[in-house]
Amino acid sequence: MFNFSRRTFYRFSPLIAGLFLTYGHGLRAGPQRQQNSRPKTSTATPVPVSPFHMGEDLTYSGEWLRMSDVISAQVTVAGDSSFFGHPAWHLKVQFRTRNPLRYLAAVDDQFDSYSDHSDLTGYQFEMYTHQSGKSETRILRLSPTQSPAPPDAIQVQVLPGTRDPLGFAYFLRTINWEKTREVRSPVYDGHKLYEVRAEVASPREEITVQAGKYSATGISIHVFDHGTEKSDLKITVWLAQDESRTPVLLEIETALSSGRIELVQKGAAH
Repeated sequence: MFNFSRRTFYRFSPLIAGLFLTYGHGLRAGPQRQQNSRPKTSTATPVPVSPFHMGEDLTYSGEWLRMSDVISAQVTVAGDSSFFGHPAWHLKVQFRTRNPLRYLAAVDDQFDSYSDHSDLTGYQFEMYTHQSGKSETRILRLSPTQSPAPPDAIQVQVLPGTRDPLGFAYFLRTINWEKTREVRSPVYDGHKLYEVRAEVASPREEITVQAGKYSATGISIHVFDHGTEKSDLKITVWLAQDESRTPVLLEIETALSSGRIELVQKGAAH
């Protein structure tokens, strides 16, 4: 049970950190050369208004295996500029475990997403993982076509409209869930491409978290691998019924483990 729980937590740590998805092995292409992979700084062209804004900073705390306050996450809209000519959001999550869970699974991860300003389609997904003394960096340029990769990144060919986990999380906030029952999207989690479906599970409930009490909509997330749903994974995201559609609670259940991550504080958008 101990070993299984540790492996399970490592498997789902990007899910928790990205606030949504599991991961597997890679759809990878070999690195190819191009210009520097970092975004150029410039002013983004006008795009439709999003429910979140540059500078939004969300702090979360969570439990795992019935251990309270053993997960911390900081989710930030870190940038609003141009990614090589495309108006894009820079989204970032920093995720770590605390004692006593840290004795079981020491995790200090950061994930960065550069996603299209209008529909959150992924341009680049960056993974900086530190787990039990082992570190790995993966910079992944996402493209629906074969194209040259930057010198410090891996080119990954994905389906048109593919999002990374962070981009997908923010994409859900752009949906009017009073008028939409379900959305679908290909999602590349840094290792594998999935089909993800999100549907309304509860139109309205009163949710109490550390940050306060919210009227929220429960969104059920279903992950499909080659057409087969991952039946050992149950995810529900609760979005506040406010102008920002703030994620206030994330509930995760696996075959032998479960977790709950709740909003602690919402920083002011700049």
